[in-house]
Amino acid sequence: MMNANNDELKKFLENKIMSLRKELEFYEYLLSIIESGYINSIKGNKGSVEYIKNKRGEILAEIYFTPPIVKFVIKTKITLNKSYLSALSKLLESEKNLNKIDYTIEMDKNDIKEITIKNVESEIIYNKIKTGIQAILERITA
Repeated sequence: MMNANNDELKKFLENKIMSLRKELEFYEYLLSIIESGYINSIKGNKGSVEYIKNKRGEILAEIYFTPPIVKFVIKTKITLNKSYLSALSKLLESEKNLNKIDYTIEMDKNDIKEITIKNVESEIIYNKIKTGIQAILERITA
């Protein structure tokens, strides 16, 4: 019994380390862009597109980040029951209180269609929200 827990913990830690490495690489990359002076020439950029995928690699949502606006466009049928909707609202409300974001959640009956978040003023806030929403979507579709 103890072995199964150790294996799960080991897997969790390995995944966490891998994800933190990716995040570190990302920040080092951003730093290198800033240090190269390249940042001034991309001020007018259109923003970024990222994806939230499930374990099978299917795209659950597309994330469009054009500071200060983030749009999560849901690409598959995801039905939010009360507990998931409340988890999502809690996450967004806490960011609203902490970082003065504003958000709307578009639904079609109980299916989530789109989340729009305004006043996302930093990469850190963006990453925090993205990670939270990703965790909720992955749990719903697991």
